[in-house]
Amino acid sequence: MDQPAASSVATRRRWSSGPRVGELIDAFPDQLASGGASTHLPWDLRGVADRLAIAQGLDDISGLRLPQVDSAALEEGMAAWATDHAPASVARAWAAWSSFFTYLISQGIARANPTEMAERPKPPPPAPRLIPGGDVSERLLSAAAMPEPSSPSAWAERDVALVATLGLTGLGVSEVLSLSFGSLRRDSSGGLVLVTGPAGQDQVVPLQVVPFQPGLAEMIDAYLAGRKAWLGSEWPDAALFVDASAQPMTSSKVQYLIQRLYERSGLDSQVPEGTAVQALHATFVAEALAHWAEVLRDALAPVPPARRRRAR
Repeated sequence: MDQPAASSVATRRRWSSGPRVGELIDAFPDQLASGGASTHLPWDLRGVADRLAIAQGLDDISGLRLPQVDSAALEEGMAAWATDHAPASVARAWAAWSSFFTYLISQGIARANPTEMAERPKPPPPAPRLIPGGDVSERLLSAAAMPEPSSPSAWAERDVALVATLGLTGLGVSEVLSLSFGSLRRDSSGGLVLVTGPAGQDQVVPLQVVPFQPGLAEMIDAYLAGRKAWLGSEWPDAALFVDASAQPMTSSKVQYLIQRLYERSGLDSQVPEGTAVQALHATFVAEALAHWAEVLRDALAPVPPARRRRAR
């Protein structure tokens, strides 16, 4: 019969002989009581320890020994904790474990603090902030299609194409302003696509068609037709979006244009602060999904008996 490797036997003996993590956690708040320790501290420590124990193949924290809590194990336990806890709770739990090991080191119980070597869990990206209303995309595009008569830079086709590109592709302002004529291509099916990204690392972004609005490809085609009638043929490296002086649009001009469209469409008070452009894509997509949900509900609705009889 094969004998277990000496190193694995030594590891199991070391783990089984170390102090129990659960008992250390129970004692820790008592040591900090005079300093006003957070009431969340034992909950945070035990919660992560439970997940850490399960990752180690144990039933619960009762079998977890201190030598088993190294940086890799702590990363795994914290990652599991982060799946169902808010970022603030994750940060608090991380601080609790750091304080816990600092105390253990001061008492000669632990030699190192694994939080100093472990990678902290990355918080999830913030949820996209939407502009309430339900018809934001329609109102913005309608405002863009009817520019202010007094504006010397008014250009309806460009403004519609610009708003639709920001709203439907998810590209940021700097990415949209980096587009050129050469960024517009036809795919194998003949559909218009945008090609963005550094040379050799192009990312293809299909120009989406939203059912309750004109397709983005048609909006860009209308803008390009008017631009060609004005400027004639242009080189492939010419900026895709230009101002009324045929100069490339700048970030400040785009920001101003979007802000004016919000004001003219009565949406300026509903836009989350600091997200005038960023909220466009999330809102356009949410409204498109809501529209499709309505279409599906209508399609799946039971057919009235009278209509079923006529269908026979």
